[in-house]
Amino acid sequence: MKVTKRRGVVTLVVLVLVAAWAATSYATNTPPFKKPRGTIEAGELCPSFGGSQEAADILNRLLPYATSYRVPPEKAERRDPDPRDIYHSSWCYIYGDGRLLTVRTELRGGETEKEWQERVRNIVRSGGAEPFDAGRWAFTTSTRKAAAVYSACIPYDNAGLSTHIQLRDPAPADRLDDLRRLAEIAAEAAHKAARCTLPADAPRQ
Repeated sequence: MKVTKRRGVVTLVVLVLVAAWAATSYATNTPPFKKPRGTIEAGELCPSFGGSQEAADILNRLLPYATSYRVPPEKAERRDPDPRDIYHSSWCYIYGDGRLLTVRTELRGGETEKEWQERVRNIVRSGGAEPFDAGRWAFTTSTRKAAAVYSACIPYDNAGLSTHIQLRDPAPADRLDDLRRLAEIAAEAAHKAARCTLPADAPRQ
């Protein structure tokens, strides 16, 4: 009788422990009750990515796990068609578990490559510059947290577009090309939105 009672108590304790473990697993979103990863659709992207399916695919590979992602409406001030207008800017953010990504574009008067790199690096606060081929100039940071593209835009004041992607977490080492391509897609969309008259890769005058 005592043995049977003892077994019943042990069984009850085990069941309570299993239930507690299951409840904790569910509440903390850990295996085996981990919720599926959310996805980003092209139609959800802000205009900074031009509705690109390629950009959506890259973001789904590049961003850290979240059960859902949120893209608030883009903040933007578009350039006027006046050839002397050198004001154009946009801000786009993607949220999951906190802010995961920022994409920023700004039209500015002529800068040297060094001046541009230093300015963007001060904004992203993220490592040295490692150039890659896009626009007039482009670089990723050594921390793999940011990528930037400078595109020629209009002859007036030799103005060009600076577009950068900033990640909360470093891109995986094997996703560096994804980060670079994402910055290039955003720069291409910005070049169109800003009504640029010079090819993006036009040399500095």
